[in-house]
Amino acid sequence: MSESKVELVHTLFHGTGSSYGKMVHLTTFGQDNAWKKRLLARIDAPKRVLDLACGTGILTFEMARRWPDARITGVELRAEYLDEARAHAAAEGIGNVDFILSDAQEVRLDDRFDYITSCYIPKYVDLTVLVRNMAAMLAPGGWLLLQDFAYPAEPEARDQWERHFVKLRELARTRYPDWGTMFDLLPDVIRKTRWIEDSVEQMGLNGLVDVEVESLGWGSAATVLGRKPAA
Repeated sequence: MSESKVELVHTLFHGTGSSYGKMVHLTTFGQDNAWKKRLLARIDAPKRVLDLACGTGILTFEMARRWPDARITGVELRAEYLDEARAHAAAEGIGNVDFILSDAQEVRLDDRFDYITSCYIPKYVDLTVLVRNMAAMLAPGGWLLLQDFAYPAEPEARDQWERHFVKLRELARTRYPDWGTMFDLLPDVIRKTRWIEDSVEQMGLNGLVDVEVESLGWGSAATVLGRKPAA
């Protein structure tokens, strides 16, 4: 991740670890759980999973509970979020998870993973770097699944999206001041990103096959996935 994008992530998420779960629910029109379930439906009997930008561990822990014999490794840039995740793991006695404090683009592991997942990171990273590095860490037959926000193409959905973020900015001003910067800056990040097109392109360039885009939430999010060919 470039220094400017790292700085943007720290600016957007500073001081938000304890309320992240609530805010991601609100930001996604209450659809975060449903979107993650759609992603999880793509995963079958994993042994090793790498979860990029794992945040406070929402998806990480769900995978750990569903597949207790699997080893789940979460990677997160912000120490504040990993502190929340580690405390949660200890409190619930979840033992099949590991956490790494790192920029997702810079993590290098000798393990090979059946699945590499990520929610809400693609718009912040250089996908030429991320997809290349993740493709190298996939086991033969393994899948890369990237999920993030999108700017709706349909005018009616786009109008609802714009009104939603106006309400979120007002909510931040009146009740959640730590999220004010996030809701001021995030809409423009989403409007400008080409992460879906770039992910599809980079997956193809890095040898992944069966590349697919699944639209979510009236075009307000998407999952892009691709598979490393079996050896």
